[in-house]
Parts: sequence; C-alpha cells; structure tokens
Amino acid sequence: MKKISSFIPVHVINKNDLIKGLTSYISNVFPEDVLDNIEVGSIKDNVLIISCKNSSVATLMRFEKQRFIDLLSDNSICKIDDIKVTIINYD
Repeated sequence: MKKISSFIPVHVINKNDLIKGLTSYISNVFPEDVLDNIEVGSIKDNVLIISCKNSSVATLMRFEKQRFIDLLSDNSICKIDDIKVTIINYD
C-alpha cells in the first residue's frame, strides 16, 4: 500500500516549501506589530497574497505596499513584484 504522500504532486510540495521559507523570511524583516496580524496565504506569478486579521493592518499594508515590497526585495527565495491583501473572516 502506498503512502498518501506519494500521491501529492511535486509542485504542491514545492509551493508549500516556498511559502514556509517566505514566511520565515517575513518574520525576520516585517515590523512586529504587523507580524502578529498577518498570515502568508499564497504566492503566484510573483504576487504575494497576505491575509490580515484586522482591517487596520490591511489598510496599512495597502497604503504602504511599496515599503513591504522593498523589505522583501533582498530575499533569495523568490521575487515579489506585488502584494495582494485580504482580510481573514472569522464568521
């Protein structure tokens, strides 16, 4: 009997590793007050999708998007051209 992990496509495993690495990098360069309120959702076509726990942090990230892109510019994991911000719904 095969393990379930043998059925997981390689690109899914690679994307998971990419998100983990980027999350680790972000935890080292983003301000602490922002870190407590965000989660890395996904990355596609050099666009980072970040979910925010409240609207005030989401607004800050939208208005200061270029600052956060600049903070990510030195990472060796992947190139980030844009950041999309969403709000986590806890309904």
